[in-house]
Amino acid sequence: MDIPKLYETEGISLEDKMIYQKYEIPQIGFYWLIAEVDSQKGLAFGYANLNDDQMAEWGYISINELIDNGASLVDDWNPTKFGDIER
Repeated sequence: MDIPKLYETEGISLEDKMIYQKYEIPQIGFYWLIAEVDSQKGLAFGYANLNDDQMAEWGYISINELIDNGASLVDDWNPTKFGDIER
């Protein structure tokens, strides 16, 4: 599956962005939804929720930092439009 490169989906509304990957630390309710990626830099654009729906936000995410802090990739994730995901 090819994930769009950074900035490739700029013209798409946040609700319509396709989410290709999910990282999570389920023990503490943290998750990150990935819409774009630069695999060479280990940088992604997506939605971060650190167990607080009111403070969750879109932004740039370091994949290496996620992994270094215990986040794991959800293997059975199916690409889904952000607006269709139950949060």
